[in-house]
Amino acid sequence: MNKLNLTLRQRKLLHMIQEQTTYITGNELAQQLNVSPRTIRNDVVAINKNIFPYEAQILSERSKGYLYYAKNPDIIQKLNQIDTAFFTKEDRMRYLAFRLCLTDEALNIYDLEDEMFVSHTTLEHDLHYLKMRYVLSEPNIKLEQKKDNISFEKNEKKRRAVLNQLFYEDWNYNTSGNTYYGYNFLNKDILDYIMDEVPLHLSRYKIAMEDPSLVSLNLSIAIMYHRVVSGHPLPSTPPIPKPDTQANLATNSIVDALEGQLHCSFSHEERDELYQRIASGHLPDIAKITFSELSQYFGPITLNLADAYLEKIKKVFNLDFIGDRDFYITLLAYLQYLQTPIHIFNKQGNPNIAKKNLLKEMEIAYLFQDLALEYLGYYINQTELLYLAHCISGALEFLYETHPESKLKTVICCHMNLSTAWALKRKVLGAFDKYLDIVSLLPINAKSAYDFNNIDLILSTVRKPITNHSGTDIIQISHFLTPRDYLTLSAYIQEKQIVQLCSSKETSLKDLLEHAFWHEKELLSDHFSIIEYMASDFIQNHLVTSQYLSDILRRESIATCAIGPGILFLHSLVPSKETKLSVVTLDHRIVWNSHKVRIIIMAAFHPDDATSLFRLLHTFYDDSLNIEKLQMLKTKKEILDFFDN
Repeated sequence: MNKLNLTLRQRKLLHMIQEQTTYITGNELAQQLNVSPRTIRNDVVAINKNIFPYEAQILSERSKGYLYYAKNPDIIQKLNQIDTAFFTKEDRMRYLAFRLCLTDEALNIYDLEDEMFVSHTTLEHDLHYLKMRYVLSEPNIKLEQKKDNISFEKNEKKRRAVLNQLFYEDWNYNTSGNTYYGYNFLNKDILDYIMDEVPLHLSRYKIAMEDPSLVSLNLSIAIMYHRVVSGHPLPSTPPIPKPDTQANLATNSIVDALEGQLHCSFSHEERDELYQRIASGHLPDIAKITFSELSQYFGPITLNLADAYLEKIKKVFNLDFIGDRDFYITLLAYLQYLQTPIHIFNKQGNPNIAKKNLLKEMEIAYLFQDLALEYLGYYINQTELLYLAHCISGALEFLYETHPESKLKTVICCHMNLSTAWALKRKVLGAFDKYLDIVSLLPINAKSAYDFNNIDLILSTVRKPITNHSGTDIIQISHFLTPRDYLTLSAYIQEKQIVQLCSSKETSLKDLLEHAFWHEKELLSDHFSIIEYMASDFIQNHLVTSQYLSDILRRESIATCAIGPGILFLHSLVPSKETKLSVVTLDHRIVWNSHKVRIIIMAAFHPDDATSLFRLLHTFYDDSLNIEKLQMLKTKKEILDFFDN
């Protein structure tokens, strides 16, 4: 069968659109691939030319985006596979990892260069990338090098962990196949059998698992089978305790079925490994847990850690989540899962997009890090932080719901008849009832007789002025409430939520910038040097200790603050004697986490001003900023004028 004549980026774009069940916008795709929307449009044209002969097409609709259609999806799925492709560093790193996991002999680096058609320098860079992914991170497998030969340590458990990650990271939830790579290691028929069989046994013993844990379990069983039959069993170890009776019964049931169907046998070490995966992923039935029963489901470390975290959130950001029982139990389940021997969190696409949509939630989540070190013995990674941030976002929504006094007093001024105004009210409340309290439907010509003193927001269907009251905002909307109106209202409400989260005594952005430490048109390019240079402003002026620098460096290594072009905003909540900014403008833009930046702002906060962080994040990472103009600014005056306007 022929292959599609597409670049790797176009193949990835096709894969991304294939995975969508609804329209996805060009902007979203552009952000995930770090290209412009124009590039996405051009790539879609090229893809459509290639897939048109096979009765497939990427549909395009204004204001909605793109949607994939194919009369026979399997044809395009096979055409878009790449068996051995070394277009990118990621491709090469994955290939190296597979070769190192599956070989019993050391690999000669010069043979690898010929095999992969790369230079010696390129291979060295790829090996460094591999070390970052699997040697310095979980599963921390050793990469041994003797002269010109390299090999993974002979640790079967770690080799299988690498293989599991390689397959899992590329898993396509919409098909059983794989879009980018044709792996010959796993037999598709065996994997299909395992995927059909395992849920039956889990269900028999009433074990529920999340998708990430279940997918990883299925892959681990397939990997186990292939490694055992190829003569690579797990080494002999003493049996482990099995307190989860249901998980133990399900494990034995699954393995017994596999042995009967696949005509092989698995040692108790293999069964113990599968038991740990099933027990780790065994979800408690949260709906049935009551507060009086918490100690039956969660251990003392989990309970104490959750309480300490909620107290810290209340102390630092003055947010009280303690009364939200549903959130509390969900948080306990998350913390308990973190402590299991094998915990799998699904990657959320481009983490920059997730972090940008969870700006304030990520900061609340990051408060957990010191407690994680104290209670768990390590800092949690970016993916784990993002899942905690999602949990926090749900808690914030409940907080708005249970505090109706914080709703914005709203008047709808409509020039249409009452039935239209009433329908408009219902539509607005259908989307924003948690945040808006519509107190009146007002005809436009009755505005002069209405008292707007206690009104926060006016939604008007006309352009004419409604009131001069300084405390009342006015947003013009259509009487149909268009998708654009929903986005406008959503952005407005988000901004007001930031204001509500912040202290009323905080220093204005203008004052913070005016009195910041300034360094203009610097010739700096090394990330560490820039961070150290800016942190010295605060340390040398005795505002913070060296702990401040350590915290920023750790944050950058775990979950970088560089989530978009324009401004990089570095910060730490390590207590400062006063709230202060340091600003560096670079003579030439540099790349930081794939984004080009010229302006770098670092912040230190007095404990009383911690909530200022939310406002600064909302300002510096606002999608409405003119990034092209921002990237040209080099002086204090230019930047002050930009934000003043």
